[in-house]
Amino acid sequence: MKSIFLFLTILLFSFTSYAQNQRDSLNKVVHERIKDINQDEIDNPYYTKQEIEDEYVAENNIFQSLSKPNENSDLSNYFKIYLEKGLLRKIDFSEIKSSPYYSHISNKVYNHTIRLTFEINKKNKATNFRLNTGNKELDKEVIRLFKKYPLEKLSLGENAKTGKISLQLFARENKTTIIKASEFAVVDQLPILKGCENTQYNWELNKCLYDQLFKYILANISLKTISEQDLKGEIHIRPRFSIDATGKIFKANSIAPNKIIKDEIDRIILSYDQVLIPGKRNNIPKITYCDTYRLFVIQDIK
Repeated sequence: MKSIFLFLTILLFSFTSYAQNQRDSLNKVVHERIKDINQDEIDNPYYTKQEIEDEYVAENNIFQSLSKPNENSDLSNYFKIYLEKGLLRKIDFSEIKSSPYYSHISNKVYNHTIRLTFEINKKNKATNFRLNTGNKELDKEVIRLFKKYPLEKLSLGENAKTGKISLQLFARENKTTIIKASEFAVVDQLPILKGCENTQYNWELNKCLYDQLFKYILANISLKTISEQDLKGEIHIRPRFSIDATGKIFKANSIAPNKIIKDEIDRIILSYDQVLIPGKRNNIPKITYCDTYRLFVIQDIK
């Protein structure tokens, strides 16, 4: 009887090391994968439309109460000085609203605010920026200006290094876009799993979380179940699950080639009990949604 050998192939892409034709090929692969991801969401949504909207409203209410955005915050005054006022007209909320992230949010509850998120690197500098104003050139200009803003003014604690930092910058009120930036930063930290205790930065914690979980999946997956599916070659899976405020995993709803493999992945994830510390927002435990992609390569060994 043939046995099955499973191993994880980790692909690290460096765009700077590719020739133009290689970059074009990689871009095509990425676009195809994004298309597949969007289709996966449609075929097997993790949340219902109502749950997505309820979570959106609740998250925004908490964010607003913690960050306290106002037109006279130090960050607001900084952008009023250095960001050309006319550039605010380039902010395109219709473009933002049409993105997949907001596709299930009704116009009634959509809040018309724009956040900047970033992380802290080993040199204690802001990095890995995420911003969507609906205009890419404006995104670049806002990030360029923010890089010159003294981070010490945000009074970030040590927890910021292992978290994703978010700040509101702009809002639309009475049909006018204004600078209304956060007075305080909001820091979201991922759950800490056994084996990840010594991570010092957010990207390290993110990698460790999913690597540890996938090692557990590989160690506990039923080879008999996989072999009975008669699948060979590359098998993509998308583990999706939540970790509650006590550190317990619940609501696993992964995406896999078929329901049998999906149920097997979900079974293993729900049995994982090595979460040491739950995710936190400004040091307050919270529910964390986790979502990753992994690749099995299944081969016969004769």
